[in-house]
Amino acid sequence: MKLSKHACIRMQQRGISSLAVDRLAAYGQVDHQRGAELFYFNKKSREALKRDLGNHRLRGHAKTLNAYMVSTGDRIATVGHRYQRVVRHWSDISAF
Repeated sequence: MKLSKHACIRMQQRGISSLAVDRLAAYGQVDHQRGAELFYFNKKSREALKRDLGNHRLRGHAKTLNAYMVSTGDRIATVGHRYQRVVRHWSDISAF
């Protein structure tokens, strides 16, 4: 995916590396919200990342595991740190 200028600025301001963005794209949970895709690490994706990279390599990267990114199409719109859980819309929940 290609980074927008806004996403590049936010990565620099928020201390999120391009490696974190790559890991989000590869391992992150994807939710479709308001015409965009939200990538974040949930419990399952964190376990997969830990399994593939090892616990030793993830030590000290807690901020990376709390990162998120929003993409529209093939472009990353913004990135940031999650401070709250991801709220899903009722129309997205198929269990009900």
